[in-house]
Amino acid sequence: MPLWHRLIYRLYSMAMELHPQAGGCEPCQSRVLQLEDRICLEFNADFPVDAVYTWVDGSDREHAAKRASCESRQSDIHDNGLEEARFRDNDELRYSLRALDAYAPWLRSIILVTDNQFPVWLNRDHPKIRVVDHREFIPERCLPTFNSHVIEAYLHAVPGLAEHYIYLNDDVFLARPSRKTEFFTPNGLPLTFTDWRVRRRDGYREVKTPHAHSYHNTLHFLRARNALRDPDFIAAHGPYPQTRANATEAFAFFKEAIEAFDENRFRTTNEMAMYCHVLPSLMYARKRLVPCDERYFYIMSKRKDRVAHYTAILRSQSGCVPPLFFCVNDVGGKGRSPQWRTDMRTFLDAYFPQASSFELPDGFPGR
Repeated sequence: MPLWHRLIYRLYSMAMELHPQAGGCEPCQSRVLQLEDRICLEFNADFPVDAVYTWVDGSDREHAAKRASCESRQSDIHDNGLEEARFRDNDELRYSLRALDAYAPWLRSIILVTDNQFPVWLNRDHPKIRVVDHREFIPERCLPTFNSHVIEAYLHAVPGLAEHYIYLNDDVFLARPSRKTEFFTPNGLPLTFTDWRVRRRDGYREVKTPHAHSYHNTLHFLRARNALRDPDFIAAHGPYPQTRANATEAFAFFKEAIEAFDENRFRTTNEMAMYCHVLPSLMYARKRLVPCDERYFYIMSKRKDRVAHYTAILRSQSGCVPPLFFCVNDVGGKGRSPQWRTDMRTFLDAYFPQASSFELPDGFPGR
């Protein structure tokens, strides 16, 4: 090799050592990309995404008084619609926001939908946080409402909501760093996390709760209109990526059914759940979403095996193989002993020990 060739090669090698991540001149189109670079380029989703939570603190006296007043005026309430767990705040939202702060920094904003409430620890001055009251998007004739089916049916009308958004219950937690493309395709279709467990499908057949009825009510509505593609398609209880266009279209299609129950202040068996049944079923049939199998944990917080699940998730974190998300649901038993709440808090403190930027700096008021 001629001397001047060796000199050029040496200078090039020195440049690579100074700029190892780029592997050469950044604007150079001929450089060889690493696998990580190729994935980032191929699956780039260039649109804003919001996160939306619905949240309630049932221990608030004003809220409890409103519930009691409305309860006496509705005769068809299912017992499930009055369970304490439906309104109980176990401080899950604090940890769910810690997860978003750590693992989804690409979110544009986080919208907290409430009934004239907000957590005392929440930093409402944070530029990403918006608290939206039910009165801002739910028709007045439906208010006050303590029925999540009604609240979810109108979420697409939240003012200023991005076209692409992820709806979460406060008991859902991201478990590792995430990308926008783990929730949406590059061209903007939402990914719907699926639950193919036989137990889940059979549970819908055997259990008589409003949630199970919602599944069958949705299928019946779609069958009657020849709009059903797969009756066994069930969304997982996790994050619900969605678009306003899909939600608006689904609302219009189900409008008759929704307006038949949207004045129910509490859950009944004649309703439909928008994000886990209506939207997945209709938009799957119309090919406006992409089903996605994703490993995740679902923990019933009062079951005896809860600690085993908590231990497994913590081990997955330390072993660098955590799932994308997990859910710790306030169900699974009567839970009269306070131990289940202690176990839940101990686990969440261990998984998310660092306060998020969404929390006020004075710690945990009231603890």
